[in-house]
Amino acid sequence: MGIVGLGFMGRRYAQFVSQIEGMKLAAVHDVDRALAERTVAEFGGQVFENVGALAAAAAVDGVMVCTPEHLHAEAAIAALRAGKPTMVEKPIAHSLEAARAITDAASTVGVPLLVGHLLRFEQRWTAARQRLDAGSIGDVVSITTRRIGNVLDQEVLKGRTSIPLYYGVHDLDIMSWYAGAPAVSISATRHSGALRAAGYDVDDFYLAVLTFDNGVLGTAELGWHVPAAAASARTSGVVIVGTRGLIRIEQSETGFECWTDSGLDRALDVIFWSDAYGIPAGALGVELRHFADCVRGRFVPAIAPHEAVEALRLSLAMEEAATTGNTIDPRTYESA
Repeated sequence: MGIVGLGFMGRRYAQFVSQIEGMKLAAVHDVDRALAERTVAEFGGQVFENVGALAAAAAVDGVMVCTPEHLHAEAAIAALRAGKPTMVEKPIAHSLEAARAITDAASTVGVPLLVGHLLRFEQRWTAARQRLDAGSIGDVVSITTRRIGNVLDQEVLKGRTSIPLYYGVHDLDIMSWYAGAPAVSISATRHSGALRAAGYDVDDFYLAVLTFDNGVLGTAELGWHVPAAAASARTSGVVIVGTRGLIRIEQSETGFECWTDSGLDRALDVIFWSDAYGIPAGALGVELRHFADCVRGRFVPAIAPHEAVEALRLSLAMEEAATTGNTIDPRTYESA
């Protein structure tokens, strides 16, 4: 595998790729040459000066794009045009125009494109979809999601992206997946204060209401305003109500906590990118193994490119609805 972008997620990808059976890190590229060199010293592979050279390298079978979203298109299109199966971190891009350019490139070349919507690979979320498919709770009536992070996210993000793009794309994708129909309306409102007071020109809370074509109703709470001291508060999850039952997932209920002199260890993860005995596990382990099988031709990507584009469309429509106060039909919504 070749990895482009070695930030928060890119470094995790490098670690997991170097440990997963049947995979190895062959190449990396990052604008920070020193970071790239440290990565290959730790996990293997070769540093490339640009994306084109990395994508063209014979040793690279698949490319993983982990740059900030506004840089996804350039790297992904270069990889796809080189004929390499490509995985792109969510969201697929920062604009619909860029997203279409990526999906068009994949379609033209005819190679797999997987967008890394991590919740689609986490066992609780997939278990919910399996039970919906089995009719366990009857017909879905409503879906409520909540994903409220804290101001500590800005230690990494520095105000460069919005809540709908960073958090919303997760839950809006899941909501559409569970509803099993396209959204026909979205309205939203937002609040600002905590992040602007911290020096970041970003809103810190959104509330959206959606209606889907089959009558399912959805609400999404998204925020960044939880204080740093409450970093591990239980503020993310979903409730799906059906005609004959309900499903609830509380993301933070892992059954494991570690308290130290500094308080609760907020960096600890036993669900999404955990490992034991050097064996990568969790949702990220499943996701990367799935991509490897797509590269080998054993599977088609579990998330179709058009689904990733629609998750982006809903996120941008949420932002537009909150800005204008209008209810928007996402099916006809266009934005650069």
